Amino acid sequence: MPRYTLVGVRVETAQEAAQREWFASQVTAAPANLNEAARQIITLVTTLLGLLLGLLALASGEPPLFLRTVEIKAGSLLALALWLVALAAGLFTVVPQMETAASGRPGNQAEVFERILRRKSIALTVAAIAFGLGLLALGVVLALAIWLA
Repeated sequence: MPRYTLVGVRVETAQEAAQREWFASQVTAAPANLNEAARQIITLVTTLLGLLLGLLALASGEPPLFLRTVEIKAGSLLALALWLVALAAGLFTVVPQMETAASGRPGNQAEVFERILRRKSIALTVAAIAFGLGLLALGVVLALAIWLA
């Protein structure tokens, strides 16, 4: 004779329903949040690069001797390279890429959705790390400039 286990069922509370709805909304909002963060990094990088180019355009004559040291040049080039990596990774996050999912297979759709999130998340992580390291390099350059001045 089979044994049956009685499982209790109850109506979900308002707090449980709100939590469930919040988590459901987070799933669909995740790509938009990643895109928005990438757009902010892109804006910051382009602003910093514009400021750098503007300073170079306004500079008249030769820069002071301490700004021509190898350390300052290397740090500046490192910051520039890292910002360009951050810009490329941010653009990779927001540029759409073709993904195909079978409309009648929710499991396949979930796999594609996870792949999209993983790609965007990795690209945004690279962008954020490169941007942060670029700022660190800029800080070292500024500290060296002050020290050598």
